[in-house]
Amino acid sequence: MSQYKFANASIAVGTYAGEAARPYVAAAILSADTIANNYVSVLQNVHSKAVLRKFSGAAIQANDDCGFSTAAGQLTLGEAVLTASPLKVNEQVCNEDLRATWEGALMSGQNSAAPADFTTYVAQYVAAKVAETIEGSLWQGNYDADGTGGGSVAYSSFNGLCKQLLDATPGYESATVGAFTADNAAITGILTRLDDIVNNAPSTVQSDNGSVIYMSRKSLFLLQRAMAGLGTANISPVFVGSDRPLTYMGFSVVAPAGMPNDTIIFCNPNQLYFGTDLLTDHVNASILNLRDVTGDDVTRVIMQFSGGTQIVDAGSIAFARITALS
Repeated sequence: MSQYKFANASIAVGTYAGEAARPYVAAAILSADTIANNYVSVLQNVHSKAVLRKFSGAAIQANDDCGFSTAAGQLTLGEAVLTASPLKVNEQVCNEDLRATWEGALMSGQNSAAPADFTTYVAQYVAAKVAETIEGSLWQGNYDADGTGGGSVAYSSFNGLCKQLLDATPGYESATVGAFTADNAAITGILTRLDDIVNNAPSTVQSDNGSVIYMSRKSLFLLQRAMAGLGTANISPVFVGSDRPLTYMGFSVVAPAGMPNDTIIFCNPNQLYFGTDLLTDHVNASILNLRDVTGDDVTRVIMQFSGGTQIVDAGSIAFARITALS
């Protein structure tokens, strides 16, 4: 995804902007599970806004003369605008809290994954926490996952992909009452929900061999349990393992770390976008050890960047969710 990783970056106390700040900020953003695994499309050069183009049409007609003529269904061009919200990280870490862990990791010698420099270790720790928040925000930002009216919103820095879909008009949307279960007979059963969304998705999604089913890791657990329960006296149970591709009805199933429970998205990944200004000159980072400045044995990590999501064509996406817990 990027050449900028803490593994090959020299981390030092100081303030950095633009190109110099990228090793710090990139490690925080690009290590988010969804981004690192290319589960969605990513734009790294978005400053404020980016226009996502969507094409449709381009009809074929008989070539029975030498003239140029148009026919119904010609190529049309639409657009969706991705707006990146300004974000910042102001994190203060007590050096004593992390120093013992860092020194203990170093005792592993050549088997240790810990960096030799403590400042780098602190920066890695903060970057991992930032990546977790980016991952959650990317999917769940301002999204009421259980229909309780906002009480479940865990991330609010910018609208996540599920919120974008909730506010749009998907090609197919299914809303049920009650959390997903592994009960194959229940309307809330994970297999029932999957069967519904795949069968009723727009034909453009069904016919696209690049379409992917997105669900949470809890929903994936329920799916595996439900599939295991399909066994009968004459049919062996269906298990999902490392040697079996994770698919449903021929479509790949992925479970990003930030995907909310009781929500399913079915579409091609090129319909889902995350944008950031990582490759612009507008990112900033500071690593400040205050021990020699104020006497406080703390390290402050400061980052400034932007992030946002957008869907390209809601009509080419199927979306399943719940409206209440029960």
